[in-house]
Amino acid sequence: MPTLRLPPDVEAVFRRFYTCEFTTLARDGRPVTWPIAPYYYAPAGQLVLATSIAFPVKAHNARRRPQVALLFSDPTGSGLTDPPAVLVQGMATVAEMIEPAPWALDLLRQTLARQPAGKQFLASRPARRLFTFYFQRLSITVQHQRIRIWPHGDFMHAPQDVEVAYVE
Repeated sequence: MPTLRLPPDVEAVFRRFYTCEFTTLARDGRPVTWPIAPYYYAPAGQLVLATSIAFPVKAHNARRRPQVALLFSDPTGSGLTDPPAVLVQGMATVAEMIEPAPWALDLLRQTLARQPAGKQFLASRPARRLFTFYFQRLSITVQHQRIRIWPHGDFMHAPQDVEVAYVE
């Protein structure tokens, strides 16, 4: 499988930002945006979002209109100094996760590393099994079509398109 080659500063944003703004289009065409914790699945060059079955609207919207956007604009907690703001426009694929995806355990580890208090909810075996059933039940995989950056996170200037390549 070819690997996505990104500029190092963009890949760092994908790997280290805790949240991004995820935008879908509602049934009436208006944009709806949520903060969400993204996971960068490098082997496929995809951004993966997981949502619980209690909050399916973003998944329903993405199924109906798969054109979505992710804006990485807030580096709080990332440890990055002076990162670019990154906009990803792409096509979403929504799946119900009956069996764990190859990235699911890494997403769980990332979530617990970034939100250590969440470990208390996973103290028992039944809670751990329910976690994936409830919180990681719906996956939204975004394949980029366009990536744009604002150097230094400065939205006062026009964005720059990012050239990406796939390598074997």
